Amino acid sequence: MMASSMSARFSSLSFKANVSKTPEIQRANHFPAPCARQQLCIQAADLDVKNVDGSSKGSVTLNVKTAGENSLGLIHKYLITTQTNKRRGTASTLTRAEVRGGGRKPMKQKGAGAARQGSRRTPLKPGGGVVFGPKPKDWSIDMNKKERRLAMSSALDNAASSSVVIEDLDGKFEEKKTKTLVSALEKWGVSPDANAVLCVKEITESLSCSARNIAKVKLCTLDTLTIYDVLRADKLVFDESSISKINEVYA
Repeated sequence: MMASSMSARFSSLSFKANVSKTPEIQRANHFPAPCARQQLCIQAADLDVKNVDGSSKGSVTLNVKTAGENSLGLIHKYLITTQTNKRRGTASTLTRAEVRGGGRKPMKQKGAGAARQGSRRTPLKPGGGVVFGPKPKDWSIDMNKKERRLAMSSALDNAASSSVVIEDLDGKFEEKKTKTLVSALEKWGVSPDANAVLCVKEITESLSCSARNIAKVKLCTLDTLTIYDVLRADKLVFDESSISKINEVYA
């Protein structure tokens, strides 16, 4: 009964034999010809500009280069590179040869009624050396400068739908009050529970003190903005000077 069901199952499958094919044809089937290099494209997105009170001021255009269909892989590569380069690589353990002590044989070889021991610093005992433990290592990864810029510009273009542009904050936040900044963020469309990035031209002391007590808001400049911040944020807030610099650098 079981044999008949198995034979019926395998008879329904169709197997194609590649015996008659030449090695060249088989190689062409398994390894297709490489496709032509894709050209970079410039994406333009219109973003609304808001005042500090939330009223509309106009619009600005975001012109950056993107990698097209290769954007996802390039962004992932840049993200892995930045996260890996944060590793300090300072973890270190002592081997059996580096642990202090253990020079004298703890007991005689025979007649003790126990297993033979040659050192008190064996990895089998507490206080002994570590077998195959971590040692200082350089985890840094290199990535081309053009690739980094293209990955960052592609991520910014992808986040254009969740980006907000505001006017320059020069002299706007003179008081060191968190309540004032929270109220301004709500007027800009940033909910209190959202992970937000506020990218400004220059970080003043009053603005830094107002933002440091907001847990899910990161205050930075364009020079310190990372690919991780762009991908993690639910809302990106740029001032007009930052958008102008983005168009200048990533266009």
